[in-house]
Amino acid sequence: MTITNKILSLIGFPEPVDLLRFDGENLLPESMLVVAIASKTSDIIDKSIKSLAINVIRDHSLVNEKSISALVFDASHYQSEQSFNDVYLHLSGLLTKLKINSRIVIIATSINNSQTHQEKAFSRSLLGFTKSLAKEVGRKGTTVNILYIDNDINTELDGPLSFLLSSKSTFISGQSLHIATKIKDCKVKKSKKVALVTGAAQGIGAAIAKTLARDGVKVIGLDIEPVQEMLIAAMKNIDGEAISLDISSDEAGEKLVHYLREHQLDGFDLIIHNAGITRDKTFAKMPEHWWSNTLEINLLAVMRINEYLLEHNAINDNGRIVCMSSMNGIAGQVGQTNYATSKAGLIGYVDSLAEEVSNKNITINAIAPGFIETKMTNQIPFITREMGRRMNALSQGGKTQDVAEAVAFFTQDSSYAITGQTLRVCGLNFIGA
Repeated sequence: MTITNKILSLIGFPEPVDLLRFDGENLLPESMLVVAIASKTSDIIDKSIKSLAINVIRDHSLVNEKSISALVFDASHYQSEQSFNDVYLHLSGLLTKLKINSRIVIIATSINNSQTHQEKAFSRSLLGFTKSLAKEVGRKGTTVNILYIDNDINTELDGPLSFLLSSKSTFISGQSLHIATKIKDCKVKKSKKVALVTGAAQGIGAAIAKTLARDGVKVIGLDIEPVQEMLIAAMKNIDGEAISLDISSDEAGEKLVHYLREHQLDGFDLIIHNAGITRDKTFAKMPEHWWSNTLEINLLAVMRINEYLLEHNAINDNGRIVCMSSMNGIAGQVGQTNYATSKAGLIGYVDSLAEEVSNKNITINAIAPGFIETKMTNQIPFITREMGRRMNALSQGGKTQDVAEAVAFFTQDSSYAITGQTLRVCGLNFIGA
């Protein structure tokens, strides 16, 4: 234990565990226990689990002390008031048998108008259970998330379940994803997708570009002129291309379409809106240009570029759009009214545009990072920085890779049934929802 951690331990902050992250090998857990309350969708869930090729245990008595590394709890069918007690009876004795860095995924029925009052109450109660349990087991590096499913799902569960059970979701906990069938599964898979990543010269943007390239995507990185050398270097390392462009310029969309034509590309398959700025000051003292510039770059430019690209068919069918929101766009933050406004606006925008682009089987989602270790966070005063790192269920800051893996998940073909949603990558930060 370092001196810093000793001091923080005395204050009351727990010593964090080393989180298991994907390194090319340790993707899925070795063994998994599947527990179910009587379920209407058990056959579909079983099919998805079998596709993961994990050693599945279904008999509680076969679970030895700390012998399982994942737990899937199927609670997708409410029967009676007894279902609430079943949650306790099925799960309470299993938590001590989970290894460090385990994964728990709860499957529930999406809340909808056809449910009875009792069914809606049960479905919603499982979200509160998920968040609370995640805060209890987070000190062991274990995550708990919930997947809400419709009754008519087929293969839509495979990708999201695999992601939440994997080491790629290590800094995602206490979160919900809703799986619907608005988008059709694309049967024709492209061998080489083309992605545009804005703000790609450094930090989270560079990590996203690197992760997408790892997954076989051709990356076109975009950033402003002052960081051109950094951008070119970052793209050279991943065999990508670089564009120096201010996204807030009126001609940004037009220049991107011109780039596609000039390089004989039929369109972008993936659009990652990562570029953004902060201009922090309390609202009463904030200069007008700090307010307007932040809104312009973080929100308005994103909407304008998407509108232009969609209008000119520059985003291909079955495309993926991912916008970078923020935890502060959900919870707010002192001195960041401009930033929080822009990031909250992105969440509303993503929710609104999802239906419109579904006719081309395009999905749009948002990522809301919490405290992520970057050069910028390293400049935060020591005490504030250490508190920020530990104000979540996992008691540590996330890494740029954690955000990049979540972005990569949203861009995959297997995530086609998820759209219009915002996923927090924050270790279940104690601030906000």
